[in-house]
Amino acid sequence: MKPSEVFIEALSIRDNLKKNNDCYENPIDGSLLPVPPYRISNKVKLIILGQDPTVKIVKSRQNIDYTLNLDKEGSLKEYIFHICISLGVSFENIYATNIIKHFYSKPPAETLNVMKAHLPKNIDLVIKELAEYKRIPIITLGQPVLQLLTDTTNEVKNYWSYNKKTKKTDKVFDYCKAKDNMLSRDFFPFPHQPSLRKEFYKNTLSDYIKFVKSKIGY
Repeated sequence: MKPSEVFIEALSIRDNLKKNNDCYENPIDGSLLPVPPYRISNKVKLIILGQDPTVKIVKSRQNIDYTLNLDKEGSLKEYIFHICISLGVSFENIYATNIIKHFYSKPPAETLNVMKAHLPKNIDLVIKELAEYKRIPIITLGQPVLQLLTDTTNEVKNYWSYNKKTKKTDKVFDYCKAKDNMLSRDFFPFPHQPSLRKEFYKNTLSDYIKFVKSKIGY
């Protein structure tokens, strides 16, 4: 699918959900359009999968033109750029999209039930959207994304070989297998950029990226 086609279908999904299946606990914000995928080149070598575009600061939402604000400078773009460079992938060769492309009235990380209620049609769109890139590796950003695609008890650190006693990694890394998630695609779970403030993720990032690189072969 072209990004423009993704946007059109995301808009239709948003409007249908708002009409037929909206949630009072955290309703869809119909005043803002869905956010389209971020893609510079047709030569995609890495897919970045986020959750949804609803940032905490309400006024900032209207300034989001593309997924993860990757068209603008900032700490998140620097984080993605670092991952790309470490993997040997040019930033120009990424494709970034969200599972849910419309906005909510408030950030839905604590209302996963709302996103789960809106998930089926959005997942169908993501699967169609990414079908064009069948052999391209996927990384997910944040624990809520992982939990949406698997179950609510799953944690990113489980794949990063977290040792409860030492609070460090045992370096027996893993990834989420296609058979274990709703995408039916292998993917590598990453924390969202703010989670790098935690010592475990900050200290383990480099080693996990090396593990990912060994798997994707770049």
